[in-house]
Amino acid sequence: MRAHLLTIGDELLSGDVVDRNKAWLGRRCRALGVEVVRATTVRDRQAEIVAALHSAAADGSQICLISGGLGPTTDDLTAASVAAAAGVGLARNRELADRLEAFFAARGRALVEANLKQADLPEGATVLDNPIGTAAGFAVELAYPPGGPRGCWLFSMPGVPRELHQMMREQVEPRLRERFELQPIPRRVYRALGSGESSVQENVRAVLAAARERSPGLANMFVHYRAHYPEVQLILEATPGDDGSAATEAELEQLDGPLREAIGPALYSCGSETELAELVVQRLIERGLTIATAESCTGGGVGQAITAIPGSSATFVGGVISYSNAVKIAQLGVPADILELHGAVSEPVARAMAEGARARLGSDIGVSTTGVAGPGGGSPDKPVGTVDVAVATAIGTTYKRLRLFGKRDTIREATTQWALKLVFDQFAAHDEPVYEWRLQAGQKPGPS
Repeated sequence: MRAHLLTIGDELLSGDVVDRNKAWLGRRCRALGVEVVRATTVRDRQAEIVAALHSAAADGSQICLISGGLGPTTDDLTAASVAAAAGVGLARNRELADRLEAFFAARGRALVEANLKQADLPEGATVLDNPIGTAAGFAVELAYPPGGPRGCWLFSMPGVPRELHQMMREQVEPRLRERFELQPIPRRVYRALGSGESSVQENVRAVLAAARERSPGLANMFVHYRAHYPEVQLILEATPGDDGSAATEAELEQLDGPLREAIGPALYSCGSETELAELVVQRLIERGLTIATAESCTGGGVGQAITAIPGSSATFVGGVISYSNAVKIAQLGVPADILELHGAVSEPVARAMAEGARARLGSDIGVSTTGVAGPGGGSPDKPVGTVDVAVATAIGTTYKRLRLFGKRDTIREATTQWALKLVFDQFAAHDEPVYEWRLQAGQKPGPS
């Protein structure tokens, strides 16, 4: 199944609104087994919308998912444009009109003619119910060429994200499953942190080349590399080739072992799309362990990433944002002489912060960040992007110095990811029974 995504609105092209609907629809299509072959954004101009609809039908897409332009104002032109593209007129849907009248009456508001515009749909359209908004969606089959045998189903939905999401799940997807034989395309995602995009490609080259020799399906396997600093993703998709053959899910899964060995310790997720923070929280909960943070340059970013995960209250104790040296000393117990001798951005301070968070907040694990996020504050020996991260457990304290690049936000985000990765690595490096990790009553972890 092939799909064309069409988002409508001047605000999307001017940058006033970020077009997240397109990305969300793309992910839903992938989960359904629908291949998105093109995505288009056009202005609120009827001629441009009609041309985009004809283009969607012409490129062989069986489905066109449309977002936006269903409001009551003069710049909302989607219904009229779809009608024009299909060569039909607009007809007022009495049920929708009655619903609009009841909606405004219940709120003590006057219904004007412009509001009733939302009840005018292309003739023959199927209504897509919107229980949380006034803009109903609709579905129309667009023949291409006009009057020809080939059709593209247009599903028009509101641009308001929460309305779009609910309509797509409850109205569009069930219709797609009824009309088409959908089969999700098997895919495996490998996520690495600490190895560049080109390095990952070079490391897995031989594994993938050997795999392509095993079967016609694996020969057609599509390989994506996606870099989102500091992470790199390798994505394998069982996309059918011209001969129709595609790899099975089992064939892709058999590559996990060889790829894990090829990518090495940078790999933290094999075959899954789960985010690093969620993996960390899962492992902490599985082992009954708690964690505390001591953050300087990240300003609470590590704690925020952890607590964004549902269920994290079972494992996250708390954190200290120790931006100043005075707070590092008073709240985390970092020795003043270490700060004076080595500076706040240093291995001894990072270790002392992690150990102080673990001891003073009473957690099993303490993680710390301290660094120069920029744009100022750097020096020849500690330039902007110099960051120290440490993780303290009952087994000992692990430390890593990072040399990061980019703007301030990029450095802070990368530091947060690295801190989580250093925590995650503890589970791979130390598989001891849980009790060896736990902070015993009265225990004060010392530096390693």
